[in-house]
Amino acid sequence: MSVVSRSSRSRGKRGLDGREGETAYHEPKPQPHTILIVEDETLVRVLLSDFLRECGFRVLEATSADDAIAVLESSGFAGDLVFSDVTMPGSMDGFGLSKWIRRYRPGLPVLLTSGYNRKASDAVDLCEGQATVPKPYSLHQLLG
Repeated sequence: MSVVSRSSRSRGKRGLDGREGETAYHEPKPQPHTILIVEDETLVRVLLSDFLRECGFRVLEATSADDAIAVLESSGFAGDLVFSDVTMPGSMDGFGLSKWIRRYRPGLPVLLTSGYNRKASDAVDLCEGQATVPKPYSLHQLLG
């Protein structure tokens, strides 16, 4: 369902078609999708997060799977996607995080990325066909 808001009518103003008193309709601004970026490399995380924010996404950041789980367990988190590196410090890697998400947050999509070809191919097998992105990737490739 689409909600439409009506702008106020102004006297003496003309619409694009030249008619006076034109009433304009505007679609409401959609709420941005929320993406949790899990990446221990600061430059990669900041660059990706800034790019996605500029594209209109709401972005949360975590530097490890442990930090990501803390975010996911926090009250009020309503994310749309977790984008995680595979190789990270902490008690689990991206594969472990993906398994945790499947168990405790079923339905939350996970996109894994790795600079190691073997780990990228393992991600497809271990994550039951969930999407993977090999590094290096272009920022525009992620939106495509």
